[in-house]
Amino acid sequence: MSIKSYLCEEKQALVSLCLLHLLGTVVTLGIAWQLSRVVNLVFLQDASCYAAATDLGLLLFLLLLKALLKYPFSRQLNSISATLQLKIRKKLHYALIDQAIDSDKMQLLGIESVGALDKLCTVILPQALSFIILMPLILVVIAFMDWWSALIMFITLPIAPILLALVGKKTKAATIVQWQELGNLTAAFKDMLAGIISLKIFRQESKQGMRLSQLSHQFTDATMKVLRLAFVSSFTIELITTLTIAILAVSIGLGLLYGTMNFQTAFFMLLLLPEFYLPLRQSGMAFHAVMDVKTAWSNIQEVIGKQPVEVSGHQEPVRIPPGIQLSKVSFSYPGAPLPTLQDVSMAFPAMSTTCVYGTSGIGKTTLLRVMAGLLEPQSGNVMLEDKPLRDISRESRHKLITYIPQIPRVFQGTLAENICLFAGEEVDASRIKRAIMGAGLAMKPDTCLGAGGQGLSNGQVHRLGLARAIYQDRPLVLMDEPTAGLEPAEEQEILKVLDDFSRRRTMIIISHHNAVRSWAAHAVDLEDNLAASMQEVPYE
Repeated sequence: MSIKSYLCEEKQALVSLCLLHLLGTVVTLGIAWQLSRVVNLVFLQDASCYAAATDLGLLLFLLLLKALLKYPFSRQLNSISATLQLKIRKKLHYALIDQAIDSDKMQLLGIESVGALDKLCTVILPQALSFIILMPLILVVIAFMDWWSALIMFITLPIAPILLALVGKKTKAATIVQWQELGNLTAAFKDMLAGIISLKIFRQESKQGMRLSQLSHQFTDATMKVLRLAFVSSFTIELITTLTIAILAVSIGLGLLYGTMNFQTAFFMLLLLPEFYLPLRQSGMAFHAVMDVKTAWSNIQEVIGKQPVEVSGHQEPVRIPPGIQLSKVSFSYPGAPLPTLQDVSMAFPAMSTTCVYGTSGIGKTTLLRVMAGLLEPQSGNVMLEDKPLRDISRESRHKLITYIPQIPRVFQGTLAENICLFAGEEVDASRIKRAIMGAGLAMKPDTCLGAGGQGLSNGQVHRLGLARAIYQDRPLVLMDEPTAGLEPAEEQEILKVLDDFSRRRTMIIISHHNAVRSWAAHAVDLEDNLAASMQEVPYE
């Protein structure tokens, strides 16, 4: 789906924008005509101010009307921009369900790339409307008054697009480099924050600070290169339009001198010329905004444009709740020197709780994501009963599996929206209330939450994850460290909630806490499993 399709969905708002812009253009023409009429009456015909009072009053009314029209126009633009960004962020959110995306990349896409789409509505769209409505209307009006001036204006129109096409290739390449440098800077800053304690212990913070400073300078250089190209193209367009206006002014002056044109008409045309060429003079800024939006959209499209492989044909039903069997599952992250999981074979019984534990970095979270279908193993099979997970359709997976990460993502919105994950009209208010009560969240459904969990404690964030699982009410629940960072009392409260929730479900929990391990019906040491699989590999 292209970005134009998202805009076309806002038909009513776009029609309102066109009507407002058309009305603003007519008002601009009226202002120019009334101003030329007032100047003609007062300065050439020696009319008194009282005689020109009606024209002055109409001129004042038109000026006020033009100022007032800017408010609904800009409000409509901001509304379209906000709606577009919300839709794209929802698409990115749904992409999180089907894909394993690094947090630094998601932050860059969700904040910087989606934010760049605002230029589409606030910069590009007004310019496009000016090209479609304002310029043709002014050209037609001037053609009725002086066809020679209209011909000169028509001939000079293609100069700006040709010039922008010449610099377009370099601008596009520079913009791509700018976004790459921003991505490198974001990733480096995230890594530095994640390892700040280790850096302080080994006294390497100054070295990492220098690396961060170097990346920051590279991003600045890339940004300045884009700005230099924007300045040069804008300066050239300004020069061309200024010279064109000067040529037209001379032509109009000669017509006035030889009596082929009266003063009011000549002055009216001179007032319209800057308005006619204003979109061309601003086209440089709009052109670079287009390059920025195209680059940002291509980055977003790489994520939301990936369609999950759908399973066709007849599918046999899976027993509810299902058990899970892993048969020689191996997974390696791109660029990693060693596999994270290698020949893992495990069984998780149905209608039972199993705790998977092991040392940090052994691959517990990766294992859970593989079982959730977020990561596709390079070899081996994940079986739900006797059905391979890869052969189960996306819709069926969503009905079967709930995955709660170690730190549940909290989005800006109400508590109810965060629990149902912005399901829209499909929301069941009574289910949301039951989920809030079941998770022990002492909050109202309409409580506003900040992005990233602002205003919530660590325990409340974990309870929010539990509330999502209770609301989804699925037979297979996968949870990653649901009690991490909690006090023993809070941990026991969470386990009590899980004790009620886990009945008649298959639940797999990643945890290294002894309390969770002793609570679960089964406990599996992933490190022992990996060691056993390594012993089975024959030496050459």
